[in-house]
Amino acid sequence: MSNFCRECGAPLSRQVLGGLCGRCVARSLAGDFSQPPSAERNRPGGRASFGQAVLPASPGARIGDYEPLKPIGQGGMGAVYQARQLSLNRMVALKVLLFGPFAKPAVFQRFRTEAQLAARLQHPNIVTIHEAGEQGGQPYYVMDYVAGQTLADLVRARPLPAGQAAEYLVKIARAIQFAHDQGVIHRDLKPSNVLMGPDDEPRIADFGLARQLTGHSDLTLTGQVLGSPGFISPEQASAGKTSVGPATDVYALGGLLYFMVTGRPPFLADHPETVLYQVMHDEPVGLRRLNP
Repeated sequence: MSNFCRECGAPLSRQVLGGLCGRCVARSLAGDFSQPPSAERNRPGGRASFGQAVLPASPGARIGDYEPLKPIGQGGMGAVYQARQLSLNRMVALKVLLFGPFAKPAVFQRFRTEAQLAARLQHPNIVTIHEAGEQGGQPYYVMDYVAGQTLADLVRARPLPAGQAAEYLVKIARAIQFAHDQGVIHRDLKPSNVLMGPDDEPRIADFGLARQLTGHSDLTLTGQVLGSPGFISPEQASAGKTSVGPATDVYALGGLLYFMVTGRPPFLADHPETVLYQVMHDEPVGLRRLNP
């Protein structure tokens, strides 16, 4: 008997599955790992906590011209702090590599690539990169501080009206087109990577999986699934059997619109493997069945 609803893919079992609680399952499938739960951050052997092998724990610690003030987000590769740029006395967002000098060389390179590609994208709906550097083996880069919430937070309470969702999507799509014109594909568009500022303007962030669109083999990573299960494209789910290109971001734009008007990803299940199967073989539930 299936553990998933045949109509919407919602989990039917109340048991803990895959070693994750229901909250973490939902967060993983929504691609919302901007912050791990406090219990996970603090337990031995859990995900790296803010400050663990990242920044000195002493008050007033600095990285270059920047004074970290408080953590505002964490992903699989880096931690982001609200920070003060001392020379200009302004607020910025400071992203540092988790585990700093102890990170694997491949992760170092991916972090540098993210900064380099994102710095090329000067667009009002893309978070601007101002500076990149390294201190004591700890790489970092500095970007605009966007006060507000993510698109995931905005939609968490209720789906958006269709017109409002479409207006946001037009702005996000134009920003992605600009990135493609500069030869950059994002590859990880999801609600938690879209920041909503106090001016109600969406801004795309986190180019950690971005790649330069060169037509070379680096766009195809055989055997490796990159992205967030609820929003990745079929070619990403196929783990390198099909080349990843601009269409990957276009597919994710559709996923964002689906999320905004329904409040859930296009595909949803208890296990990421099940979501990947759905992405490659199933159709999403019709929008009006979830939101009349």
